[in-house]
Amino acid sequence: MAYKVDRKTSNKIGNALIIAGLTGVIVFGGYTGINILSRMHGMEVNNDAIEEVLVQDKNANENSNETNEISEATEEYTPKYDIAALQEKYPNAWGILEKEDGTAFPIVSTNSRDEEDYYLKHNLDGEYSSSGTVFLDHQNDKNMNNQVTRLWGHNLYGGNMFGDLTEYQNQGQSFYDQNKTYTLYTSNGVYELNVFAALLEDGTTQEFDYNSQEEFLADMQNNINSSNFTSDVSLEPDNQVVIFECCPDGIANPYSNQRFSVYTKVTPIYEYNLNSSKTL
Repeated sequence: MAYKVDRKTSNKIGNALIIAGLTGVIVFGGYTGINILSRMHGMEVNNDAIEEVLVQDKNANENSNETNEISEATEEYTPKYDIAALQEKYPNAWGILEKEDGTAFPIVSTNSRDEEDYYLKHNLDGEYSSSGTVFLDHQNDKNMNNQVTRLWGHNLYGGNMFGDLTEYQNQGQSFYDQNKTYTLYTSNGVYELNVFAALLEDGTTQEFDYNSQEEFLADMQNNINSSNFTSDVSLEPDNQVVIFECCPDGIANPYSNQRFSVYTKVTPIYEYNLNSSKTL
């Protein structure tokens, strides 16, 4: 399933993220005490939501061998997070993204430009927060049927949320070697996201309306060629991609169309409703 990028929406989001990133760089000049408290509270709300739906395996430390045998015998898979419980409390919740170090944050789905704007400045429970909430691009299918899916988040000061993504460019190969994989939990399944490229892009030239899978693969190869680290991920024409989008570091013009993009290959770990036909 293809989609043509809504330039107006993408540029508006990119501009808002850039402005937020600049205030993160100029901490003492850009923040008031209220903004700092708002941001801290927003992150606390999101962290609490994650803790509430973390599935604790009480038997894991007592008898791991027995637990593995039971799992193999029943062919059951228990995800680390209960997405259904998250959605019951927060209806707009779409999933949870976890970094390699175990840091995780919720993702909300959006249906319009207005909802995207809303989550730039609101946390999961709807309270105002300058930290916002990571959200699924409203043009994307919520069941992961697009070949390219985009997640938007703030480049927060101190590496919070998407605040460390630009380190793929700043530190290059060394950062990539220690941060190759993310895990995405949704109501459809659990997915491993393997980073294969990261680059500064002009939002006016991004396009995901491919005429063929070969055209998609050629575009992804261009991104790999533009990345300043070498990835060990191989791509096929029918692979799916999730992109993390945030504002770049140190942008002189806050109204530019630049954003920093991290490209990841999707590998299903487990799917509750298998869909054998993922198309453009």
